[in-house]
Amino acid sequence: MSSAPHIMLVNNLYPPILAGGAERIVAWLAEGLVKRGSRVTVISTCGPEMEPYPTEIRNGVEVIRFFPPNLYWSFSRDLAAGPKKWLWHARDAWNRAAANRLRTLLAEAKPDILHSHLIDGFSAAIWAKAERAKVPVLHTAHDYHLLCPRAVMLTRELKPCLQPRLACRLYRGWHIGTTRHVSLFASPSHFLLDRHRQAGLRAASSAVVHNGIPLPLDTDKVREKRPPEAKSRFLMLTRLTEEKGIEVVLDAVARLPADLAIEVRIAGVGPLEQRVRAAAQADHRIKYLGFVDGPSKVQALSQAGYLLLPSLWYENAPVTLVEAAAYGLGAIGSDIGAIPEFIEANSTGLLFPPGDSAALANIMERLARDPSLLPALEGRSRALARHFSVERMIDTYSHHYGTLLEHRQFHAAAQ
Repeated sequence: MSSAPHIMLVNNLYPPILAGGAERIVAWLAEGLVKRGSRVTVISTCGPEMEPYPTEIRNGVEVIRFFPPNLYWSFSRDLAAGPKKWLWHARDAWNRAAANRLRTLLAEAKPDILHSHLIDGFSAAIWAKAERAKVPVLHTAHDYHLLCPRAVMLTRELKPCLQPRLACRLYRGWHIGTTRHVSLFASPSHFLLDRHRQAGLRAASSAVVHNGIPLPLDTDKVREKRPPEAKSRFLMLTRLTEEKGIEVVLDAVARLPADLAIEVRIAGVGPLEQRVRAAAQADHRIKYLGFVDGPSKVQALSQAGYLLLPSLWYENAPVTLVEAAAYGLGAIGSDIGAIPEFIEANSTGLLFPPGDSAALANIMERLARDPSLLPALEGRSRALARHFSVERMIDTYSHHYGTLLEHRQFHAAAQ
């Protein structure tokens, strides 16, 4: 195409409504595409009480929100449990009402590409509507929604789920089958893509497209002014849930020598907030920062030497690892999921077996006593951060958009 394409991005949430990293990625992509001349329309969800939600223009991006009819809004899913949650999933397997609403929006907006991200709430039925309208579908997976009802592939005991129950197998079979409507299936990590391929991914093609973040402009200044005590300060930026490894960190701290000069700062909110608060009151080496973002997040990163990522689940592409690298922090992460793809062992960080608090404590003690364990950190962390810039992400997606549109034009001419 001679002009920049019109991209319709679909994600269940969009700023200022936030729950995780995916909506930030979508916003950075949307705003970056607008700056390059594309028209971008974002389709997102809202609660039933918010309708009719007025169409917005946010930083040049057209944002349309509606409630996909179901038992509850996906943003409030933590409030539902048991049969109600399974009934929600049953309707979300193929939400005709949401798909019909999207069909109307497709007819009105006439986008060149439908680029979906988190579709829980909308369902894969939107892909079929786009395909029928001859709009190429690019889908980016950010979790295991198509493979697991909880999207984390963990048992209730927080162990990797290797033998799913019958209901979960039926769920997986149905959802992976719907990928036949997808022109290009993208994943921010090789691990996540491999899992979908192993499950029987049916998309016409697939590719790894790394998430990107806007690289901070103040990183050199922060690196230069980082206080000496940062070398023994460890930071955890996460949602406070069990699968994020909160208990692993707390147990690791308890194993450290009482006279070791060390501090662990935990930032975030979630179900385990009271557990973290109690641990901070009981042990002066633990500090709870609460929720941090913007300047408070930069301050937390600038005063720490290492980022902790002790996840128990198959992490896909943690944005915090890139943020930490940009500010020159070393990373200590679980050897699980895609985490090893974002940590250069013995260069930008160190890995340990998931759930092994003794191994984590050993690494923390070694780094606190000898910061030179990662001699290449300064240079390699800069290179890693540059590799995951938002500009590079936009370049890659723009290339794929062009390829999909070329294929559509070729098939149209052949007919």
